[in-house]
Amino acid sequence: MLFIVNERAGNGRGGRAWRIVERELRARGTAYEVVAEREEAEAFEKTKEILKRGGVKAVAIIGGDGTLHGLLPLLAGSGIPLGLIPAGSGNDTARAFGLPKSPTAALDIVLTGKPRPADLLSARLSTGESRLTLTALAIGLDAAVAGDVNGSRYKRWCNRFGLGSLAYLIGLVRALSRYKPRTVEVTVDGTTKAYERVWLSAVSNVANYGGGLRISPGARPDDGLLHVCVVHGCTAWQLLRVFPTILNGSHVRTRYVSILRGAEISVSSARPIPAFGDGEPAGEAPLDAYALPGQLLFMAAGISG
Repeated sequence: MLFIVNERAGNGRGGRAWRIVERELRARGTAYEVVAEREEAEAFEKTKEILKRGGVKAVAIIGGDGTLHGLLPLLAGSGIPLGLIPAGSGNDTARAFGLPKSPTAALDIVLTGKPRPADLLSARLSTGESRLTLTALAIGLDAAVAGDVNGSRYKRWCNRFGLGSLAYLIGLVRALSRYKPRTVEVTVDGTTKAYERVWLSAVSNVANYGGGLRISPGARPDDGLLHVCVVHGCTAWQLLRVFPTILNGSHVRTRYVSILRGAEISVSSARPIPAFGDGEPAGEAPLDAYALPGQLLFMAAGISG
């Protein structure tokens, strides 16, 4: 079994989780190999070499959504079972697959769980590049929030106290003063709808993003479909009133929110729109998103929707 460890994830939570997991592996007599490079590019290349060499029966990642996101090109379609021991700030992947917060409990699932096929989201950018995403593509204000959060000091403080969602709330208030809504066209399986004054168009493969916000409550990573949540036609103050309802998913019942679903979703606008996938930069819209069914074998406790 190959363990890929991001020790810096979650303000050092990754390193602490690995120490717990390593003690447990030694106590159980489990054979393992570990990649724990500090730089993402180095970890990617070392993992690539090990997988090319062969003999890896399963891969377990200790980190957050961003750590997993960076390794998707190596794991997609590989047929190698993938496990996750959550140690990031958002941990939306862990929520989607019913994984516990405890490193020891998550390790039990990694070692004894049943692999389940999970979908991926492929985004084709206007540049011609393709990006793989597991949780969601944030397009618009939510991408601006993700960018603000990732480059902030307040994220580290929120992580220290286990308040990942609070970091995104702070980021929202900061980004809201700069972001301007725009007209957006959303095409789902060939049918196009235009929306005025659009703040965000989140394309989701799972129910949660942004550290637990239930942006698309009905989305599941095993049904071959994507959901897009379009927030439109409201002022900044109205948006702030709607925002708390995203915590439990009740925002979908407001007149400012439209939920669409399909296998292929395109988002376009006259002006470029920032996009983030799994909390990491993913270029700009216009872009096309496709569901890729069953591309991962995920060691899960249960898939939530």
